Amino acid sequence: MFRQLALACLTAMTLLLVGGLTASEAEAQGRGQPTDWNRFYYYPYLYYPQNFQQPQSYDHMYYRYGPEMQIPVYNKDWYNPYPTDRPYHKGYHFHLDTF
Repeated sequence: MFRQLALACLTAMTLLLVGGLTASEAEAQGRGQPTDWNRFYYYPYLYYPQNFQQPQSYDHMYYRYGPEMQIPVYNKDWYNPYPTDRPYHKGYHFHLDTF
């Protein structure tokens, strides 16, 4: 009987202590960073950097896209293993391994 009474008093004191915390103490850190949770409602659940870029194109034939979106010009002085002739780069096993 004494154990049940002691346990009830301890529970009541714990509830009073927890209930005694004011809202200002609980929210001492302030508001968190504002986020728009509706942006995760549709498929791209994450924002990638390309989502922030404006879709733009120009009428010029060569400079149609911005410099970050252009394909670099092929330079024959750079090493590229595919156009070089190698004896082991022949046959179906090479095509299966590569592609």
